Amino acid sequence: MNIIDIARADIGKKEKPGNTGFLDTQLEKDLRAVGWEPGWAWCASIQEKWAWAAFPNLKDKIRGLFVPSAVNTFRNLVKAGYNHSLTPTPGAFVYWQRMKAGTELWQGHAGIVSKVVSDTEFYSIEGNTNAAGSREGDSVQEKHRFVKADVEDGLKVIGFVTLL
Repeated sequence: MNIIDIARADIGKKEKPGNTGFLDTQLEKDLRAVGWEPGWAWCASIQEKWAWAAFPNLKDKIRGLFVPSAVNTFRNLVKAGYNHSLTPTPGAFVYWQRMKAGTELWQGHAGIVSKVVSDTEFYSIEGNTNAAGSREGDSVQEKHRFVKADVEDGLKVIGFVTLL
C-alpha cells in the first residue's frame, strides 16, 4: 500500500478532547509507538506513523525527526538531507508556518499531499485538523489547499518533503 492510501485510511479518525488520546485505540497505539505523548500536537506524529507503514526500511533513519513542532520537523528533514521544494507532489509531506501580521511564528501545521491540481493548488490529508480547515483540530481530514507567496495572517507553505 502506498503512503497516500495509508494516510487516507485514517481520514475521519478523531482525538479525545485536549489532545489526550484517540477514540481509535489502534491509532493511539501507533502514535505512541512513534513517540507521541498526550497533550502534544500530532500533525507531524501521524506523518511519522504513515512513513513507518509505507517505508519500513526508513524507520530507524527517520526516527526522532518528526517532533511536536511541524516547523521543526520540516527543518529536521531538510537537515537530514531529504528532498524539499515549494512544489507539491503526490505523497510529499507538506509543512506550513503560522504567520501573523507578516511575521513568522513558531507554530505550524503538517500533512501529506494526496492530489496535485497545479503547482500552487493541491489536496492534503492532515491530522489534528477540523472540518473548517484550521491547524487546530480534532481529526484526520482531507483539505483543499493552496501555495501562496504572500501570507500576512494564517498558514504559509514553507515546503514539501519527499522521503524517497
